[in-house]
Amino acid sequence: MGTSERVDEAVEGLIEVGGPGVAIGVLRDGQFIHRKAYGLADLEWGTPLRPDCSFRICSLSKQFTATAIMHLAEQGVLSIEDRLDAHLPAFDPRGRTVTLRHLLNHTSGIRNHDEGRGHRTDRVNIPREWLLAEILAAPFDFEPGDQYRYCNSGYILLGAVIEAVSGQDFETFLKRAFFEPLGMAQTSMSTADRVIPFRARGYVRGRSGFHNARPDPTNWSHSAGGLCSTLDDLLVWDTALRDGRAIGRNTFEQMIEPTLLADRTLYPYGFGWGTATYEGRRLHHHTGGVSGFACQMARLTDEALTTIVLSNVYMFPFDRLTRSLLRIALDLPPIKIQGRPATADDFSACGGRFSDEYGAEFRLGSAQHDTSRYNHAGEGRFLEVNDPEIELRFCDLQGGEYQTLDYHSPLWPAQRFVRSAPSET
Repeated sequence: MGTSERVDEAVEGLIEVGGPGVAIGVLRDGQFIHRKAYGLADLEWGTPLRPDCSFRICSLSKQFTATAIMHLAEQGVLSIEDRLDAHLPAFDPRGRTVTLRHLLNHTSGIRNHDEGRGHRTDRVNIPREWLLAEILAAPFDFEPGDQYRYCNSGYILLGAVIEAVSGQDFETFLKRAFFEPLGMAQTSMSTADRVIPFRARGYVRGRSGFHNARPDPTNWSHSAGGLCSTLDDLLVWDTALRDGRAIGRNTFEQMIEPTLLADRTLYPYGFGWGTATYEGRRLHHHTGGVSGFACQMARLTDEALTTIVLSNVYMFPFDRLTRSLLRIALDLPPIKIQGRPATADDFSACGGRFSDEYGAEFRLGSAQHDTSRYNHAGEGRFLEVNDPEIELRFCDLQGGEYQTLDYHSPLWPAQRFVRSAPSET
């Protein structure tokens, strides 16, 4: 079975007949070895997705913002060690030192403006200057450099820095610095009123089927997640990063180094890219998701192989598909199913509600986490049936109930959840 046939098989079951879908690119040595779209671009018209459809790329936008900062640093216009208030005087550091590096690697301690604001799609698209003023005045959640905490506010501020030092609006700067010279004609800000050729319409999955996704106001994400692009433009971008045409190779290497925290530990995130090791190979990657769209781009660091997943349905399983694409392109065998089907008795000490330090919840025994989705792989260990690289590890058994859950996924740091409510029966 060839690469394309194996990719077709990996996609089968991830999209529904008559539903939205996904465009997939697998790149080797600057060329597509697979470029194909699956599903519909518009459910109301029954229009199929095309490989050249335009998708909102959500937080993949961060790599463009980070690269723009590094481009300005190469020109000597700024340094990533510059204090934020040197470029945005309206920012009051309140006795702290916040640098552009802190913003790039999500260690600034500045509160994320998305927190505690309800659903993004319910928000009015307020003027950017209002949002900037709110972010600049927000309290700190921790001391700069002490922790990693993903923060869209930091990348909104980086966009403002780009505008302040260049004298151009964010999109114009990207267009003149990158998009025009590289020939990326289909990459731009994804505003609702702009006519964008072959734009895929976004959807969400509801209880009764798919629904049109309500727009996610662009100004709330802007330089943190407001771009749209295509498989073809992202191939051009990937190639330009690899051959040093966007920024120098050494500069890019700085962008994909893990972050050194104040306690001297390393966190696997650089500047607009997460870092990981997959099957012994260094990899950097990023995901994105807003109302109606989901995406992931993964690049092997030491060989010219890249995968791109662009979907027009919120919560598409991009990470699972990305790992399948990597295994196919690397000619690795499928992951073997381990363990046996889990029973209710296996989960007797596991059911209930768990939450992480950021308030995200994981519930066992609910419809979302039906125990039939798992194989039992040993005491307190469970593997997802449809994605056996995902493992749940329960520990700290007290009073017949596990108190801690560690969620393990190959491309991400382990995520710890702590029991927050009595078990559900």
